[in-house]
Amino acid sequence: MPDVVVAGVVNVQQTVPVDGFPVAYAPVRYATGRLRLAASGVGLNVARTLAALGTQATLATLVGDDPAGMVIRAELRRLGLLGEDESGGRGAGVLPTTNSAMSAVLVDPHGTRQVHTDLADLATARYPPSVFRDLLAGARLAVLTTAGFVRDLIPVAQAAGVPIAVDVQTIEDASDAYSRPWLAAATIVFCSAERLTASPADTAAALLSRYPARIVLLGMGGDGCLLAVRDRPPRRLPALAPHGVLDTTGAGDALCAGFLHYWLATGDPDAAARRAVLVAGCAVGSAGTAVHVTAGHIDDLLRAPGGRPSGVG
Repeated sequence: MPDVVVAGVVNVQQTVPVDGFPVAYAPVRYATGRLRLAASGVGLNVARTLAALGTQATLATLVGDDPAGMVIRAELRRLGLLGEDESGGRGAGVLPTTNSAMSAVLVDPHGTRQVHTDLADLATARYPPSVFRDLLAGARLAVLTTAGFVRDLIPVAQAAGVPIAVDVQTIEDASDAYSRPWLAAATIVFCSAERLTASPADTAAALLSRYPARIVLLGMGGDGCLLAVRDRPPRRLPALAPHGVLDTTGAGDALCAGFLHYWLATGDPDAAARRAVLVAGCAVGSAGTAVHVTAGHIDDLLRAPGGRPSGVG
């Protein structure tokens, strides 16, 4: 049985390096050795980071019977998330559809990214509640991303009595109408400060006052993150990038997965946030969203002065 069930999008991502934003027009640009095509998406990013850290996760998602789907299925099979020839039914939540989701990500030399997403069938698809109910059996946590097909799964997780975590991504404020069904059910809320109209502290306070969440973790990019726990003053944690900053794509997913892994392991949100900052910091040090971090590496970084091991420039 999985510790965590993650419901969300898995897509094929094409990463394109650019010289800066706005992108200057040129009829042809050569990026030899720098174009990358890989499986990605919030659902996959969270699930495989959890797995890399040692938390057993399973995916509830939809993958197309198309060329993009072949790329996705190959990665899921490599990670043990597809369900083929696996015991205990792991991976049974990866269901077929016609067209896979895809994205193109522009990344500048500072790691700033711009994401262009085509959800394809997943924009209007429905995921069978009965399948999701079966996946939740014995799970300790459900991560319900804000993909449209996940909305109908919220009451399924509630009925199963499984705590819910949600990343509402780049909302502007705590009144975000689209995110309200998720916020009304979540125990743990993640979001980005990138588009907030109020301060991170005020936004976290509003989320805790309006919704049942016990914990809010706001990612603030190069400024680190803010941890707000109900009935406690908020706490800021500085950003750490022990391997430098190459690509910030998926940093928020890494922060979310890192926090959840260590929170499930310790029950301590402060310890979990401290380690999650390092998980996200390792994620931005490599191109794309493939996971290169392990719990052992995080332990090494915690023992090193300033979260930077010797020999790292």
